[in-house]
Amino acid sequence: MSASVGPQGGPRPPTAPASMPDIPDLSHLTEEERKIIMAVMARQREEEEKEQAMLKTLHQQFESYKEQVRRIGAETKRQQTIHKDDAPTCGICRKTKFADGCGHICSYCQTKFCARCGGRVSLRSNNSWLSSTEY
Repeated sequence: MSASVGPQGGPRPPTAPASMPDIPDLSHLTEEERKIIMAVMARQREEEEKEQAMLKTLHQQFESYKEQVRRIGAETKRQQTIHKDDAPTCGICRKTKFADGCGHICSYCQTKFCARCGGRVSLRSNNSWLSSTEY
């Protein structure tokens, strides 16, 4: 096999750096055309690097949001179990404690509340208990 020979009998200059093996053969083009094509390919490479950096940032943000949602969900579950343990207290003020069978249940939100945090309201044909958050 013979080495490629340039236009003046010397060896041809390399058409691309060794780090870019997927560059097409540009040896049949003039030096100016090669420069233009290499500049376009360099811009493309820069744009791809920017896109990869942006995707990496978005992925990191997504993972951060996912972790926040998990934390908030775990905190909510923990609070719900705490409130279930506090079931004999008012669901609104969390101060009044109930004996068995005491307290009123809101017709809308099903929260158990004390007399200070809600009341009886006439709705259409029946009287209903509503918490202060509902009326």
